[in-house]
Amino acid sequence: MAPKKNIVILGAGTAGIMTAQGLSKALNPNEWSIQLVSDRPFHLHYIALLRVVITDDGGLAEKAINPLDRVFEAGRPGEIVVGEATRVEDGVVHLEDGRQLSYDYLVLATGTTWSGPLTFPKNVEDKDKWIADWREKFRKANDIVILGGGAVGIELSGELKHYYPNKNITLVQNDESLLNATYPEKFRTRVARKWKDLGVNLVLGDRATIPQGEYTSLTTEKGRTIKADLIVPTWGGHRNTEFLKSFDSTIITTGGNVRVLPTLRVPLTSGKTNVYAVGDVIDWAEQKQVAKVPGHVAVAVPNILAAIKNQQPPKVYKGGIEGILLPAGPSRGIMYLPFLWGLIFGDWVSSMIKSKNLYHSGECSPRGSEIEERPTKSIRLAAIPAKGHACKTSLSGPFYHILV
Repeated sequence: MAPKKNIVILGAGTAGIMTAQGLSKALNPNEWSIQLVSDRPFHLHYIALLRVVITDDGGLAEKAINPLDRVFEAGRPGEIVVGEATRVEDGVVHLEDGRQLSYDYLVLATGTTWSGPLTFPKNVEDKDKWIADWREKFRKANDIVILGGGAVGIELSGELKHYYPNKNITLVQNDESLLNATYPEKFRTRVARKWKDLGVNLVLGDRATIPQGEYTSLTTEKGRTIKADLIVPTWGGHRNTEFLKSFDSTIITTGGNVRVLPTLRVPLTSGKTNVYAVGDVIDWAEQKQVAKVPGHVAVAVPNILAAIKNQQPPKVYKGGIEGILLPAGPSRGIMYLPFLWGLIFGDWVSSMIKSKNLYHSGECSPRGSEIEERPTKSIRLAAIPAKGHACKTSLSGPFYHILV
């Protein structure tokens, strides 16, 4: 019997998991193996983590942080490899501990590292302490300053105001408006107005950094002094792609993204055609959102399967819809959809779609996930129930494909 061919997928975030499951479902286990490489033995559902680091309300930690032991269905190709990739060569991935993984196809899904409370540790023993420490920091602080007025900073400030309405929460943004120019000014203005109504102090058109040592305040670049006993950075994250530069420096942009063709294949200078990329790392003019991932996977998986059969790629990626939903606790939030004249929805719609459960129904914890291709050609990540147990938890939910 000929040796099995192997697909290595670097990164077990949502993009890596969905890609692995799509390929696993389609490939013959007698001919193919799949290795999903994760630098953590668990999956982080980032959409819920800003609430997790503030409160245990709803028991979200158990639903948002899940072991990777049920990613693959029994009898289908797929194994989890816990380790950190440090170097890639043609046909081989090198891990930090010296292991080498040979590949026939490689998928880059290494994602983003975030600042502040979202910089979760990589081992099981430390993650619970990380959550407890941040909850204690927020509980003890009276004057909290958040640096960065993108989606993460906005959501964090809104969550804090919900759970700690009497604390002073200040959000500092270098632009004159919250978010960025992807979204229309009327929506950005509405977000600012709503967050002011929540009691969040907004400092716009200014910058600040975290002072060295102990502090009781910070001074912005424009000379404004803000009282602070806790400063939280929520600047945009950086891509986990530095280790790929020695593989092919031409595929990494100055911003750390991976260059891709519309087929989501990576154009290597060697001319090889066996490397693809999905998720945050792709160099595409779109907002980095989990909701974009189903669109990536719906292109990458069939194109890889076609390549295996020496067929032309059947799919091209055309980008996603730039919608957004910003929760402010379980019952409040604001949502934008770029349809018609630009639709804006308030608390009730936001709560029903995302704010209440952050895309976790809570009826039981997810045990893993599967890909289901629907007639619309979108791809859904849904929970696999334990044997003999019907789990209704879904990681999709209404509008999941266009919102975070």
